[in-house]
Amino acid sequence: MSDLDQEKQELDSEQKVDLTRRKLTGAGLAGSGVILTLASKPVMGSNYWCTGSGGMSGNTSSHGERQPCLACSPGYWKSSPGSWPSPYYPYKICNQNGSTAHEPTLFKDVFTSTSNETMMGMLQSQSGTREFHAIGALLNAAKAYAMGIVSAYSVPEVISMYNAGAPASTFSSTWEGNMHSCPLPNDNTSKYQALSLPFCKLISNDGDETDNPNPACCS
Repeated sequence: MSDLDQEKQELDSEQKVDLTRRKLTGAGLAGSGVILTLASKPVMGSNYWCTGSGGMSGNTSSHGERQPCLACSPGYWKSSPGSWPSPYYPYKICNQNGSTAHEPTLFKDVFTSTSNETMMGMLQSQSGTREFHAIGALLNAAKAYAMGIVSAYSVPEVISMYNAGAPASTFSSTWEGNMHSCPLPNDNTSKYQALSLPFCKLISNDGDETDNPNPACCS
């Protein structure tokens, strides 16, 4: 079994847990040692060039063709709510009969925090903060997993690093500079593509939720 296959197999079991409720408190993991260990981990799989600090410093695999990570910026995720991977939701998602299918994901439902703000709300109001960059890294990790490709870190690693106090630069390094690779379309449609379910309200061209009900909820 290849390293990539093994990693995907491990993540398959992790996906059985509702990741929106996953709170890795960092017990026994707190402190700079764990942050540095995760941030400088070796390449993930012999055929991939994919680490946060390693990719920036030229730490690449000596086997196979190098491939970049899926590395979209937090700004991309802010303006492209239709591309968000489940189980993370930028806005309220409705069934086609108009009932609520999913509430928007709160930051505290993923990371250790007392904030009642949604992850999308933080992307819109806290540009440049540790939370802003951690959310971007989290969505990259979840989207890459859903697409069967790699990202700089896995979802549990991003959560663990945030909860252990990793600075904003740890997360921003996963998409800045040489790491930057975002093959996804700029998706700001009113339909939540990952689940083929509509947003309860129409989405504007810049990715913001409007006050107008989405007719697709009543189709």
